[in-house]
Amino acid sequence: MPRHLAIIPDGNRRWARARGLAPSEGHRAGIERVGEVAAAAWEAGVEVFTFWWGSPANLTLRDPAEVAVIVAVLEAWLRERVPALLAEHGARFEVHGRWSELCPGLAPGVMAARNASRPGARRLVLLMAYDGREELQAAADGPAEGFADRLWTAGLPDVDLVVRTGGEPHWSAAFLAWKAANAQLAFPQVCWPDFTGDALREVLHACATERRFGR
Repeated sequence: MPRHLAIIPDGNRRWARARGLAPSEGHRAGIERVGEVAAAAWEAGVEVFTFWWGSPANLTLRDPAEVAVIVAVLEAWLRERVPALLAEHGARFEVHGRWSELCPGLAPGVMAARNASRPGARRLVLLMAYDGREELQAAADGPAEGFADRLWTAGLPDVDLVVRTGGEPHWSAAFLAWKAANAQLAFPQVCWPDFTGDALREVLHACATERRFGR
């Protein structure tokens, strides 16, 4: 079972368009899915659940009205739903990225989630306004020694499995490039709002193979 699972939740807008809905409804449906999938991951034995909700490009290049919804639904979820999720599963919370600069409206939700953190081994990690290239560039601004310790995500274990929903097998913004160097990759066809806890369990079962890492 992977220790660290990372999610790229692709397909919110396609999910909405397929139903004749506004993109905002796809984002609302997408954030509602996170708790179920995180709980399924922890119950299966995953320790660290990392969720990427947006890159700087998502926040600066899209229509401002859509961005406002992305930020609003995430802030409400952090404030209203995450404390109970962390309490139920004894999980810690952390967030990485340029969120305080690009979406400062998240601050109340982030504070509520941080205040609800538990000291257990399980972790809920949010990446918001996160670009892996920016993380690497920031860490490279110093001597070669200690590079990995300067990463924003330095305290996280290496990623064992990356799941990108939406059925499009490509990478985005050097997502966790350093931490996911040896990760398994899964690209389920389903869009994120339809990706259930059962769907995650199927992916975990399919990826349960021995890793040799060159040996």
